[in-house]
Amino acid sequence: MKKRALAMLAGALTLGVLLAGCGSGKDAAGDGKQQTGPASKYVFALDGVEVAVNADMAPLAEALGEPSDYFESESCAFQGLDKVYTYGGVIIRTYPQDGKDYVLSVELKDDAVPTREGIYIGADREAVLAAYGQPTDETATALRYVDGDCTLAFILAENMVTGITYTSDAA
Repeated sequence: MKKRALAMLAGALTLGVLLAGCGSGKDAAGDGKQQTGPASKYVFALDGVEVAVNADMAPLAEALGEPSDYFESESCAFQGLDKVYTYGGVIIRTYPQDGKDYVLSVELKDDAVPTREGIYIGADREAVLAAYGQPTDETATALRYVDGDCTLAFILAENMVTGITYTSDAA
């Protein structure tokens, strides 16, 4: 029963991340102006490159180099293509706006890529709480931290981290 509930939660989280690309495209203030840099303290560092939601993807892609996998499809909410870049155990999803691609989400898929605060897939709930403090929202299977235009979510199973996602609240 727990495995089925975990599978359903993981599916719902993935669907939520994908559907977030179908949002309004406005910033947290609602004025339609795109964020160009970190508007949150939650920023992921990959190979020394800071990746923040709503950041311009072009300089990030240049700094990160060739992804191990790449996918694009027509955006359901914007003019242009939604893009998915995979760098090892990290998946970066983007959305198009004003002729540029912006980071929609960053998903950590394995224990080889920790957050800047040292949390990784397999860490326990207590380690997350020690690193980040009390969450904005929590359930038995998730801890969510919201700051600025970013939600940092830790998905848990049996008090162990099984998923980590940084998601834009502005898109």
